[in-house]
Amino acid sequence: MAIYSVRTLTKAVFAVSLVASLSGVTVAAQLQNPIQAAKDAYNKAKQQAQQQKQQQQGQQKDQQPQSHDQAQNSAAQPAAPPDAGADCCTPEAMKKVAASLGFVDIVGIKLGMTPTEAVAAVKAYNPNLKIETLTARLEHPAGTPGNFVRVPQTISAYTANVRQDLGPVEWIAMQFTMPPGPPLLAKVQRYTGFVSSQPVMASTLLQSLRKKYGQDNYSSTAREWVYDSNGKLLTRVSNEQGSCAYDGFATPVPGSGSGPHPPPGETGAQVNLSLTNAFLHEAGPDCVPLVWVESANVGEGVPPNTQQTSMEVTMESGALMSMSRKATAAWLQAELDAKIKHDNDAAAGRSAPKL
Repeated sequence: MAIYSVRTLTKAVFAVSLVASLSGVTVAAQLQNPIQAAKDAYNKAKQQAQQQKQQQQGQQKDQQPQSHDQAQNSAAQPAAPPDAGADCCTPEAMKKVAASLGFVDIVGIKLGMTPTEAVAAVKAYNPNLKIETLTARLEHPAGTPGNFVRVPQTISAYTANVRQDLGPVEWIAMQFTMPPGPPLLAKVQRYTGFVSSQPVMASTLLQSLRKKYGQDNYSSTAREWVYDSNGKLLTRVSNEQGSCAYDGFATPVPGSGSGPHPPPGETGAQVNLSLTNAFLHEAGPDCVPLVWVESANVGEGVPPNTQQTSMEVTMESGALMSMSRKATAAWLQAELDAKIKHDNDAAAGRSAPKL
């Protein structure tokens, strides 16, 4: 993996002030009546104990088991988006989401893995696959227009053979979250090409997928397995949730496939402020808390007795993909804001010409 030098970025420093307010306590002059003071202390302690008891009772009431109807209603509601809140896209928040995604995999490769973990999983599955790291072109708004730095985006593993008439073909493309957050596996796409003279029935492929991922819960041109953030298959998938795969998520991994890529060593993807902001609106909030697996060659339009010469499976975390885009957009926007402020301050400090 090549290491590229990245120019120093303008850093914005935010100061946070913590103000502690102290309340004064009026004390009776030198406790003129010790007996009364003791009584007051006892009453105060008793009152505090009662308040603590009431708080505990309130907490126990909140933790009481739900009724059957309440439980059903709760189960019917999708889990809250993992990236909701003020700490949406911090490295810590992204790592926390990544740690919760181990419930689904493709040949041992799990969402949320680091590049090192993902490569180890690939080698454990098939040590003969060739492994290549591909980069995207990241354009900084504070840099010279047209200039870019290369940042790792995809790791591709593939067979040396690319001709199905000569033998089986396979490639696995793994897309990771982008800077400034930690690189975490957000999407995996696997292509398996059978020997041309040895096709497999679509019904056999679907049966294999159901054995691995459970009963599919949405189907159109592709079969989908849509999970909530707790790893449970949704009992009901809305059209909005089912169409997440066609709204910018679960699309082909940049640089996917085997062999050389144009340009060599790159995914061909560009990352800049305008594109990142555009990506934020590709999928609605219904997509964010979901994890899904889809396979396009066993969809409703494919008869069970169709002979297939390949199988393609995509797996993705809506939360990691969304968090990564938000973090990158905020990072690049902060850099642009700092540049604008610097330029404005410099212009304000210059004198007008003599008139």
